[in-house]
Amino acid sequence: MAPVGLPPGFRFHPTDEELVNYYLKRKIHGLHIELDIIPEVDLYKCEPWDLAEKSFLPSRDPEWYFFGPRDRKYPNGFRTNRATRAGYWKSTGKDRRVMTQQHHGGGARAIGMKKTLVYYRGRAPQGVRTDWVMHEYRLDDKDSEDTIAIQDTYALCRVFKKNAICAEVEELQEGQCSMALLEGACQQLLASSRTAGQEYYQTPSPDVPAGSTSGGADADADDEADKDDSWMQFISEDAWCSSTAAEESTSCAG
Repeated sequence: MAPVGLPPGFRFHPTDEELVNYYLKRKIHGLHIELDIIPEVDLYKCEPWDLAEKSFLPSRDPEWYFFGPRDRKYPNGFRTNRATRAGYWKSTGKDRRVMTQQHHGGGARAIGMKKTLVYYRGRAPQGVRTDWVMHEYRLDDKDSEDTIAIQDTYALCRVFKKNAICAEVEELQEGQCSMALLEGACQQLLASSRTAGQEYYQTPSPDVPAGSTSGGADADADDEADKDDSWMQFISEDAWCSSTAAEESTSCAG
C-alpha cells in the first residue's frame, strides 16, 4: 500500500525532465522527496504483471513507476541484467536524451537518458513479444560533480501495457478528458475562433454584393463540421502523444 493517502482522482503524470531532474536525482543523492510515490523494486526479479500490487499508485492507473537498482550482467561491465524468471526485457530503438531548460536563458542541456524496452516471454532468441513496455531513465549529467558510478546507482522505470494505454485513450475520446487535455483543447479552439473572427471581419470583395448570402449556410455547416473533426483529431492525437507509448514506434495496433 502507499505510504501516504492519495486523494480521489489523483493522477501522477510527470514529464521526462521531472522524473530525471527531481525524482531520480534526489533518490541517488539520498535527498527528501516531497511525495513518496515511487517505491524501490528490483524489477528484474518480478514479472511485469506482478508489478501493479507493488505500485503506490491507484490500482486503475495504466502505468506504474519504480526505482530499480542497476543489476549488472557481467562483473565490471556496463550491461544490465534484464532477465526475469519467465522472460526478459529487450531494448528497442535508440536511447533518447532527456533535456532540461537552464536558467537565465542558458538553453537546454542533457541531464539523462531514456531507454525503451519490451518484455518477451521465454528465452532469447525464441522469446514471444508481449504488450508490456518499460521506459528506463538514468541520470547522465555531464555537468554534475558526481561520478558515473554514483549517477548509475539507480534507474527510474515507467512500466505500462500498451492495450491499457489504448483503453485510456478511448475513454478520453468518449469525453472523460483530463484537465490538461481540456485546457489544451480550449486553447486550440480559442485560436481557431480568433482566426475565424479575423476572416469574418475582413473587407468584402468588391465583386461580391454586400447583401449576398449565396452559399453562406453551406459554408457555415462545413466550418462546423471541420471544427468537430479538428476537435476529435486533437483529443485523439494529444491523448496518444501524452501517453508514454506515443513516443516510440509501438502503437495500439501493436
